[in-house]
Amino acid sequence: MIAKRVLLAFFISLPFIFQSCDTKQNYDALQDGDLLFIVGKSQSEQTNAIKKSTSKLDEIPFSHVGIVKFEDENVYVIEATPSDGIIQTLLYEYMQKAEKRNGKPLVAVGRVKPEYQYLVPLAVEKAGDQLGRPYDYAYEEGNDAYYCSELVRFAYLDSLRNPIFPAIAMTFKNRETGETEAYWTKHFAGLQQEIPEGKPGTNPADMAKSPVIDIVHTYY
Repeated sequence: MIAKRVLLAFFISLPFIFQSCDTKQNYDALQDGDLLFIVGKSQSEQTNAIKKSTSKLDEIPFSHVGIVKFEDENVYVIEATPSDGIIQTLLYEYMQKAEKRNGKPLVAVGRVKPEYQYLVPLAVEKAGDQLGRPYDYAYEEGNDAYYCSELVRFAYLDSLRNPIFPAIAMTFKNRETGETEAYWTKHFAGLQQEIPEGKPGTNPADMAKSPVIDIVHTYY
């Protein structure tokens, strides 16, 4: 009976053992303030629409990004999510949001270049100060809400308080067909506003190609 209990306890603990190992592996490649770009699992219309509007077929369609934060003995990712707004997520849980290729998560680590490293502590602090704020469904700069790459853009400010990631003209059109994605038409109609096509903003796929960062590691 005792042997059975020990064996049962071992199997129950296995997921936690593997989770710990996986987290440690991911931990070794990271630094405070790193940006984790992921290809989100295609289980929502919004994620699919983001991919199609920001990436071409021959590109890795990063659809989400968060900021790494080390706290005590844990590694977190500060992120803006449609479901919960600005939250702080354990690294392991964040990694589970990514699609996989050959069993490996489609996650890339972006790190601001050496000349911007002095900005990291304030960027992490500023992102953390936004915890609890709502998600920016309007994709509009200047309100009190943030979408994922907008959070990053306004966390990383230079000594003059200007974003080091310049704004780009947003598009909600399919990069392959040039037609506005049906999801975005429905989304903005529900908000009773026009699609902000061409307005200043950002997105994870283009941010991952920014000249102010280096992609220092990929998990795929």
